[in-house]
Amino acid sequence: MLKDLHIVVMIKQVPVPKAMKTKADGMMDRSGKSMMNPYCQNALEEALKLRDKVGGKVSVVSMGPPNAQQSLNEALRRGADEAYLLSDRLLAGSDTWATAVALSETIKTFVSPFDVLFAGLQTIDGDTAHVGPQVAEHLGLYQVCYVDKIELLENSLKVRRLIEGGYESFDVPLPVMLSITKEANTPRGPSLNASLKAVNKEVKIVSVADIGLSKEEVGLSGSPTIVSRVLNVVINRPPVMLFNEKTPQESVNKLLETFNSAESDVEVS
Repeated sequence: MLKDLHIVVMIKQVPVPKAMKTKADGMMDRSGKSMMNPYCQNALEEALKLRDKVGGKVSVVSMGPPNAQQSLNEALRRGADEAYLLSDRLLAGSDTWATAVALSETIKTFVSPFDVLFAGLQTIDGDTAHVGPQVAEHLGLYQVCYVDKIELLENSLKVRRLIEGGYESFDVPLPVMLSITKEANTPRGPSLNASLKAVNKEVKIVSVADIGLSKEEVGLSGSPTIVSRVLNVVINRPPVMLFNEKTPQESVNKLLETFNSAESDVEVS
């Protein structure tokens, strides 16, 4: 039976939805209030559940500005064992490819070898769902996305993934990358016991130089895609009228009356 696994979780800090905005250059403004990405919370919970069953340790890894330590410290207070933050001005403007390259090298340098790599299904600021699978490819891992259930087997994991209209199940060998859906679990909050242990832990800050990448491989220079422009979409539509009369026939009559009215410019539903 599997035991004493080294489990790694990729975590991203994202702007709080109500405060989410872009800068003039199209990049996300990350100077305001932030939070741990909700899907990353589900990934962390699956990692902690697995560790609680088989033993081992959970390492969390993130890339972002210095204030991303906030989410990593929260992960430690929820029960993670160690945390690494890749933070460097050279990383500014990274697309999903450059992000995956940098995270892959961080994982190789500081937390390998490992048995399971968890990622949230996607992030609420980018919604691409690219980074988890791209990191898996860079690291040469098996991968299963949209996972909502994990079971322990003798020397592998049985995972179930959501697909349109149903599910698929796989027995997967280790090491493997699993991206986790919000349906998989209800994330735990920080506990007193974990918070007391977290007091003696620190987030290890690493730079691009620490992972052996050049400035041409990261940030805007290492990104094959760029944000060309950002548009604020304004939806203009006429008022909506709902017809809920006493009988269906009365609703139909009212609908026809509205259609036939020369003065009406409303959208009818």
